[in-house]
Amino acid sequence: MKIAFDLRRIRNPGIGRYMKCLAEAVIAEAPEHEYLLILAPGDEALIQTQHARVEKISPELKYYSVREQVELPRILRRHKADLLHSPHFLLPLIRPCRTVVTIHDVIYISCKEDLPSPLGRLYYRAMMTASVKLADRIITVSEYSKKDIVRYLRADPEKVVVIHSGVDPALESVTDTGRLESVCSKYGICADFVLYTGIYKPRKNHEGLLRAFRKFLGSGERAQLVIAGPMGDGEEKLRALAAELGIADRVVFTGFVDEPDMPALYSAARLYACPSLYEGFGFTVLEAMGCGTPVVCSPETSLPEVAGEGALYADPRNPSEFAQAMRRAFEDEPLRAGLREKGFRNRKRFSWKNAARQTLTVYGGAAASVEAKPVCA
Repeated sequence: MKIAFDLRRIRNPGIGRYMKCLAEAVIAEAPEHEYLLILAPGDEALIQTQHARVEKISPELKYYSVREQVELPRILRRHKADLLHSPHFLLPLIRPCRTVVTIHDVIYISCKEDLPSPLGRLYYRAMMTASVKLADRIITVSEYSKKDIVRYLRADPEKVVVIHSGVDPALESVTDTGRLESVCSKYGICADFVLYTGIYKPRKNHEGLLRAFRKFLGSGERAQLVIAGPMGDGEEKLRALAAELGIADRVVFTGFVDEPDMPALYSAARLYACPSLYEGFGFTVLEAMGCGTPVVCSPETSLPEVAGEGALYADPRNPSEFAQAMRRAFEDEPLRAGLREKGFRNRKRFSWKNAARQTLTVYGGAAASVEAKPVCA
């Protein structure tokens, strides 16, 4: 079978990580197949494989464009692909071969504030609905996301398969003191700190974390709160709130963090806090656990499914409750040791090798599906 991957968004910090890790794992797991990797120009080196039956192409195709709807089917026909896997939600409306789509979540439908443009939301829903109709199989990353996909997009539950993502094995505990000190110095960290990583979106609840951290400091702690990741326009708003709360001197905004620095940043943190109100999966929680960092987590949406017994849960809408949980996980050494052990154990449930094996089973089911003719939405 010749399997095509649409990897044109591989530079995206979230979706891109999924694309890269899954494609590499699938190719390694099933070298008997041929593979066509569709990438954006200049991205060819971002995915590594030694497999001789892999072809990389990089057409000038802008994502979310009309042109891609014409050119993608032509590319798939020209290269005689048997199956296309889109690891993002978008499929070509004219389908020349079997198709599998990954829909990670329906955040822009359920959390409208994340996509304020009504036209953007209309396009998002229309294209996602078309992909649900066109796909032979739909992969999603959590049981919670499956429920949302069935609820909002009226997908056939039998077509939707839950396959938990893996976690990058490079994200593991760093014990080199010099390395830890170097990374902390690079980002202006000079005290024990609580870490939160991720882009700015209202549902991520950075504001709630700042309010909880203010109460956390009320116990006399001299800690810092490190908010890592590109905040965009949200940083000004968060800085203003930190100043209003009187904690501006205790909050560090790192901006974009270089990928090689992430294991050390996680490992150096005394605590990882995740106050998010909606996650389709929750990579960062598992990354923190893999680096041996105790986790205080929101119990919302998919997070309990992913964090399992490895986290201490608290209501992120209640700053006092979240602050109390943070304080316990920051100070209580027996609790911290237990969270580290449970976190390591929980992290082992998620591997790209397992995800690849399950994904290949989905490909087999798609290839064997009854409908044999090309379909268009």
